[in-house]
Amino acid sequence: MDRHGGVVVRFGRKIWALFAGILVWHTALGDGLPPLEAYGSLPEISMVALSPSGERVAFRHFDGEEEIVGIRDVESGRILGATNVDGVKPRWLTFVNDDYLLLVASDLMRHHRVRGSFEYSGAWVFDVASGKLRRLLTGAEELFPYQGSIGRVIGKNAGGDRVYMPAFSGGDRAQPRYSLFEVDLDRKRQRIIADGRTSTQDWFIDDRARPLIREDFDNQYNEHRLWVVSEREPRLVYEKETNRPSIAPVGLTRDRSTLIYQSRADDADVNAYFSLRLSDGELGGPILGRDDASVERVIRDTNRIVYGVEYAGFLPSYQFFEDELTVRFEAIQSRLSGTSVKLASWSDDFQDLVVSASGGWTSGMYLLFRDGGTEPQLLARQRPAVGDEHVARTLIDEYEAADGLTIPALITARPDVLEAGDAALILLPHGGPSAHDRFQFDWLAQFFASRGYVVMQPQFRGSTGFGLSFGEAGNGEWGDKMQSDLDDGVRHLVKKGLVDEERVCILGASYGGYAALWAGVFSPRMYRCHVSVNGVSDLRAMINRARRAAGEDHWVVDYWETWYGAEASERDAIDAISPAYHAESFIAPVLLVHGKDDTVVPIEQSRRMHSALRRAGKQTTLVALDGEDHWLSRGETRVETLRVIADFIASHLPPN
Repeated sequence: MDRHGGVVVRFGRKIWALFAGILVWHTALGDGLPPLEAYGSLPEISMVALSPSGERVAFRHFDGEEEIVGIRDVESGRILGATNVDGVKPRWLTFVNDDYLLLVASDLMRHHRVRGSFEYSGAWVFDVASGKLRRLLTGAEELFPYQGSIGRVIGKNAGGDRVYMPAFSGGDRAQPRYSLFEVDLDRKRQRIIADGRTSTQDWFIDDRARPLIREDFDNQYNEHRLWVVSEREPRLVYEKETNRPSIAPVGLTRDRSTLIYQSRADDADVNAYFSLRLSDGELGGPILGRDDASVERVIRDTNRIVYGVEYAGFLPSYQFFEDELTVRFEAIQSRLSGTSVKLASWSDDFQDLVVSASGGWTSGMYLLFRDGGTEPQLLARQRPAVGDEHVARTLIDEYEAADGLTIPALITARPDVLEAGDAALILLPHGGPSAHDRFQFDWLAQFFASRGYVVMQPQFRGSTGFGLSFGEAGNGEWGDKMQSDLDDGVRHLVKKGLVDEERVCILGASYGGYAALWAGVFSPRMYRCHVSVNGVSDLRAMINRARRAAGEDHWVVDYWETWYGAEASERDAIDAISPAYHAESFIAPVLLVHGKDDTVVPIEQSRRMHSALRRAGKQTTLVALDGEDHWLSRGETRVETLRVIADFIASHLPPN
């Protein structure tokens, strides 16, 4: 499939042979360690989606060379269709109905009217009967030609033959409007059914597939508004003056009388879901939420009807509007105790559930629970080349930072390595920084643990998932307490006798890459080597990039200033926490790995760091990955990345 919608559908001998044995239990490997490719490659099976009836299942399959999306009958196992998707990067699969599968994918794009490159996402529909894959919302009249994302689907009609997609309209206008398009899957027609404004950012539809709600946010005047647009004249139901949207609409109740939105719970350290009654704009709730955990995501269908929520933390937990479903899912999690169990997909009636189980004692698998029961049917192993006996143990731990704040952490290691003590340590801070690690099979942590290292994933202040105040504690702490939290984690493991303080390396991607580099300035004698993957080195260049893209007064700029603890104009303050300006402080060797097609953190960030280190006479290596993005989406380059990192770390920090 190419970026212009061309599709190559191949049903050759290789694909049929692959699918014939895909969704079955794989036997464990022998005593030898799985090869590096078993960890570095993309999962063999991912993105499993159940059809509305529960009779069909779709999945993405990667064999190290080809990437395929397939559909098969659940009961008989018969293959119903398959297509090669090597030309794009699949992000999400869902059924519109049993006959149509929706694929959202992205790829790097360039356009002469747009500065630089951008990650373009779009939607394709796979017709199970014909075996054809077709791009949606391409060539539509009035479609604005220079936009990075036209892959959103916010609803479908009752028959499932039409979907509704917001996208910028206005042709070649300088000020496009975010409008709502209707796409007929059978007749291949597409048209605008509601014009938006330049400030529009979202839409919701009613039970007859008509526009119901329009959300506007005017960054210039700091106005956030919600309109009911199903009546003759749009009716304002919510209005607030704010420099950032303070509520986040996510879905509707089943009767579509109430909008559900996410916000911070009053006098609480968590976020929750609240209600906005469309008839009069009355706010209520919280209707879904707990005092001890923030909401991670909402469980909703294609029409954004909300059924429940997933709570944040190392291990997911769920709450549904229907208590019976909550009890059933808790029973499923109990059956799979010791793993991270997540709801992946479900039938329209919620009788059939697909869950993923990962971490603990498994490298990952998909299970189907049918007919409202709790008896599992194995669908697939995510990484069959990593047998259960080779999954390293992951422990949930915590320690005290220098100022007394409790820092959660994950520790991954083989039992024999933990028992021996004084091991080599790899510190693995996550990206974001507004993110958190989860108790699941982490390909980087598991690979290095399998090779005899202890891997620590500290959830430094500023991480999500552990309370709002814990996240806000990171504001203004880039290069300071967010960094010292990492060093305190090393000291914690040294004090427990698990690792050798003389043998520590730090490895991270994105923000974690920044942390790995800043460690060379903040505490250079603590680490034997530094590895940054797609990391930030020059914060001034990053915030100036955001100002050019969004505008001087945009809330995104304010967001980054809050993190940095300095305004964009305060160059000295920002440079003071930028590794590229302090290369002379480094002692240990540095490896920089960066995707050439990274549109989030451009490769210039690693090139500047590499040049600065070379000028300072330091040991530095830069590896540029052809065709790779910020997320290491391509299997072949992810394997290459792991191999380069593994060789570098082994040469400077051999395991026990």
